[in-house]
Amino acid sequence: MTPSLERTSKVLEEDRLWIYRDFVKEKLRNRERYWRPTTDLPVFVGKESSGSCWVVPDGIIWRKYLPFLSHLVKESQCNLLLLESAVDLMDYRSISPVIECNVENDSDCTWQPEKPAPQERSKIAKLATLFSGRVFPFCDLSIREEDGHDEFDMMDYKSISIVDRSQHALMRTAGLLRQKIGNNKKIIIVSTQDLKAKYPSEDGFQLLQMDNFITELLALHPHLNEEVLMNLKRSCEEEYKVRNMARSKSVESNSREFLSEDQVREGLKTKTLFKGRLEVSKHNPKEGTVATSDGGKYFIDQKLGYFNRSFHHDVVVIEVLPKTEWGSPVGKRRLVHHRDDDDETDTTSFDVDSAPPVPSARVVAISESSRRRFVATMVDSPMNDDSACIVTPMDIRIPKIRIKTNGWNRFVGQRLLIQVDSWDIDSNYPAGHCHEIVGPIGDLETEISCLLHEHELHLEPFSAGALACLPSEGSDWKIPPEEIEKRRDLRESYRIFSVDPPGCQDIDDTMHARELPNGDIEIGVHIADVTHFVPHNSPLDLEAQVRATTFYLVDRRFDMLPSLLSSDLCSLHGSTDRLAVSTIWIFSRDFKEVKSFWYGRTVIHNCQAMTYGQAHNIIHDQPPDEGNRIPPPLTAGAPVDPANVKNLKKDLTILTRLARKLRKDREDVGGAVDLSSGDQGNELKFTLDKDSNPIQVTAKKQMEIHNTIAELMILSNTWVAKTIYDKSPDSALLRNHRSVEDSRFEDLKAVLDAGKIAFDGKDNMALANSLKAAETATKLNSTMQSLFQSLATRAMSEAQYVCTGQVGKDQLSHYGLGLQKYTHFTSPIRRYADVVVHKQLLSAAAPPGNHSDASTVKSRTEVDNALVPDSKTISILAGEGIRTRDETIETPDETEPNDNVVVTESQEPPELENEFSVERVYSPRLVAKICDILNRQNRMAKLSSMECQHLFLSIYFRKHVEVTKAVVVDLRANGLWVYVPLFDMRGPVYLSDTNGRVQVDPRLLGLDPSTGEDPTLAFEASPYARMIPSSDCMLVESPDRHLKVTAPKAKSPYTLRVLDVVTVQISCDSWDVRSRIPMPKIHLIADSSGKKISFNAYGQTSKSPITSSTLQESQDDTNEGPVEANPQEWASMYSELAKLETPPVLVEMQFTSNIRKAKSDACSISVIPGRMVFGGFRNLDTRSALQEAAIDEAAESAEQRRAQALAGAARSSEYDTTRRIEKDITSRMQRLKANKRNTRKAKGK
Repeated sequence: MTPSLERTSKVLEEDRLWIYRDFVKEKLRNRERYWRPTTDLPVFVGKESSGSCWVVPDGIIWRKYLPFLSHLVKESQCNLLLLESAVDLMDYRSISPVIECNVENDSDCTWQPEKPAPQERSKIAKLATLFSGRVFPFCDLSIREEDGHDEFDMMDYKSISIVDRSQHALMRTAGLLRQKIGNNKKIIIVSTQDLKAKYPSEDGFQLLQMDNFITELLALHPHLNEEVLMNLKRSCEEEYKVRNMARSKSVESNSREFLSEDQVREGLKTKTLFKGRLEVSKHNPKEGTVATSDGGKYFIDQKLGYFNRSFHHDVVVIEVLPKTEWGSPVGKRRLVHHRDDDDETDTTSFDVDSAPPVPSARVVAISESSRRRFVATMVDSPMNDDSACIVTPMDIRIPKIRIKTNGWNRFVGQRLLIQVDSWDIDSNYPAGHCHEIVGPIGDLETEISCLLHEHELHLEPFSAGALACLPSEGSDWKIPPEEIEKRRDLRESYRIFSVDPPGCQDIDDTMHARELPNGDIEIGVHIADVTHFVPHNSPLDLEAQVRATTFYLVDRRFDMLPSLLSSDLCSLHGSTDRLAVSTIWIFSRDFKEVKSFWYGRTVIHNCQAMTYGQAHNIIHDQPPDEGNRIPPPLTAGAPVDPANVKNLKKDLTILTRLARKLRKDREDVGGAVDLSSGDQGNELKFTLDKDSNPIQVTAKKQMEIHNTIAELMILSNTWVAKTIYDKSPDSALLRNHRSVEDSRFEDLKAVLDAGKIAFDGKDNMALANSLKAAETATKLNSTMQSLFQSLATRAMSEAQYVCTGQVGKDQLSHYGLGLQKYTHFTSPIRRYADVVVHKQLLSAAAPPGNHSDASTVKSRTEVDNALVPDSKTISILAGEGIRTRDETIETPDETEPNDNVVVTESQEPPELENEFSVERVYSPRLVAKICDILNRQNRMAKLSSMECQHLFLSIYFRKHVEVTKAVVVDLRANGLWVYVPLFDMRGPVYLSDTNGRVQVDPRLLGLDPSTGEDPTLAFEASPYARMIPSSDCMLVESPDRHLKVTAPKAKSPYTLRVLDVVTVQISCDSWDVRSRIPMPKIHLIADSSGKKISFNAYGQTSKSPITSSTLQESQDDTNEGPVEANPQEWASMYSELAKLETPPVLVEMQFTSNIRKAKSDACSISVIPGRMVFGGFRNLDTRSALQEAAIDEAAESAEQRRAQALAGAARSSEYDTTRRIEKDITSRMQRLKANKRNTRKAKGK
């Protein structure tokens, strides 16, 4: 084998799973397509490959003649190519009017989308599974041939239509195939169109329509029955005709046919149509908005059918309505009552007509579809034919879905994973099918699985290939002497320590501080050297790329790295020697000048792994340890050595002084915005019982030491950002936090105005000053300060990872932190971005004293990965086409040819005798692609964490009724919005029902508690609520805005204004038969003192009767704004294929899954605040039934290993169990390799 072919084979072996998994995902009209080098172009087959011919059908042939093609594969030796461009065409025809027809009783010609066959995606997926050696998916829109002639650029959809691109793709693919297989096999392109007229000079392959294709098949395969083929062809055509026969549009549906692609293109060009992302309101799912690239924002009213079969987060094309047809959002005037089991959300609009109309539009086409797979519950009984039922998605923004099934009774009381297949114009509901039964309603494991499904987080156990990269010594690994010689040894000369939450296992960072003889101050931040254990481009590295982050749910965590690394070998445990990457500064005595800066690889010894509480106590001359509590092994919080206390106090005091100076400089010079609540809100801590039910909710206690450690991390991240940017200005990975438009601060401004506090949000400095003014005005009121920070945080955009070469220089700064350059460097155990930054930093020109560890890299990258299966986790490339909600959606006249196309490159290990080269390790294109994945995974992980917190709050309030204080943040005609600082939550408080009847606590009006009638079902959760006859609830706009409740016998009306502090009761309904997790209900009740507390008086009031501590702000070095929901991808046929365990196509390798799904009861856990030691938890397995059907004999042994692991989990902690499993697997892999080597040697003799 030539070196070139040998390298090609190696790349194909390493990336074969990528080729398959990336191809089988939806890429409908992707802008950011990438291409791969020549060596990564799949080798279809050799000249001696099996198969009599290669058949390349177009998209219409696949849809119209799928049964025919299935028969052909079963009965002949033909190979089929399933092109990405063909599926692209199929999906386009499903939503665009392409079929000309006549409606019944109507002489006018109409156009409609093409209807796919029932279960079309599943049938093609099944065909690809059963005949993986005959049906080959090929991602032709994503692969480019560098050498030779390749017309890839002609396939850009910006310049040609999808139909033309599909035809061109057929020709291009046939040409590439001919280059690979030579002339000994026939290549037949089958199309419904006569392509010979358009491509008359094509040779080397045949262009046939169905009739001629059948003739050619009979010549190639005489054993085929002509009558059977012709009958099957006619049957397919008849079924296609019936399926697409036009019907009269239902009078119940307000949907309209979508505009054609040509009409959309012309409308966007002439500015009569606009494109944007549909954002459906959570508070009123019948209302939505679309923001366009020119700054416009339009109201979309689904009550009039203007969503037009589009889903939340679809990119849609809209037509602006005439001013006479503009509407007004009900949600801006009234609280909307949500009825869980009804078709309609209540939108009764008393006095809404007085609201001014806003620019409005309707959807006329769907440009890009978001995800089409949702968790849902069957709450309605089967329909008339007993073969169909309606399911209600958990996400209230998604419409109900009709599914066809003959076994509907098995869905009762279950959470279902539903795939939407289509949405007919004459139907009020989209049609779909049940992809998977997740589990029973109300079961904790089921609800958390649903949460992960909703955010498309499919995390499986670490692959054998990744585990094979771990040190064979396991937890007995020691730093080799030769490794120490390559590094700067800080173990004896530096007093290094760490400060983390109690129970923390993955200790990323340590620090030191000391005064030098000349009076200067030396500060060091030492970060775990993860890159030493994670070889570049190894299976472990690629799997960490996909996971992107360790994220924490209330009762469990999902690790980015195996626990042997994250909790042991990489973690900088106390009293242990560890490898690190250090950043060291020498400051002047007053910290005004940095005299020198050094970075490099080091060996350190953490003399004390403290908790925040221990460090706080040392600084304040209190005993560092609380009682005799001993933390679990290998966690922060071991008893402090009394001999170290004096020196630790000295060091901590220096760091505190430095942190105060750094923070002041960021605020005064950079305009840093103090958003202490972080980007996920205040962090709540749940204490759980043995069944994982929450029994107590507390808040993180804020201390100055939190700010001190955060400032040190910000300091290190900032200097590393400057360093990597200076060395590689085109490929550095930085953290960008964009400035915020003033319009996004409307809620904050309204609240501050109510408190007579001036607001200015023109830039971060002005915003910071406004928040400081608010803090000064409410200095005795931590509740108000928490509210202001929460509102400011919600207005912020989400920070993003960016590649410096792919964005403008104005997109490199960090708005919230007030810094010009910022990155993530200090948490490589938990964030893959930090791993990339470590490699970039160490690949820069080494400063004096830095040492290479090339021999270590070499020894690790020589692992024989050919002997172990590839990771089952999807590749880094799975994020193709993902955008944030804030990205501009371009229109044709704005989309010029883009030379900076995002690409993904297959990387060979760097030259091992030298240090990494930045450009060769991470090109700008690759960094940009990694950033896309990191942004998406981080966003989904944060959303999952927030939703999990809401889930546990609902469980908590189901059994615990709380009475606490809340702040009024907004007023509606029938109620108000409040902020509850104790639980960091916002929620509606209803004062009247759907019929306008006031139902409140009579004591609020000075009436006897028994006044009125019994409340309705929606209000009965409050024991004080009564329906008060002839009462009224009215929103008064002037002279000052307030809400007024009146009753006939009340001495005076009850009034509420923004920033009033009220007493509320919080509870939650049972959810045994609910389609959605019920949100906590908040009811307004009379204060026990009989007084309503005003804003100005609150600072002198008594504390809430709640025993939990008052909510304080939390601090994190990533104060970067709220998490926004992001666009998901339409789960099309490619998404179905992605679930299959078929061999990677168009390559010579075979791949079979060997892991079977196992279920078990959740193990009881003991919760410790902070990052926990979790007992017996393992990541959820979320494969589909199709995958399980493809699992072979090898799965039995995997199931036994899984059962053994679960048995071990019941006897010990998660850490010990995981370490034992990993060590066992690693040992088996080593024995396997040794046996294979011995076998080869024996054969050689």
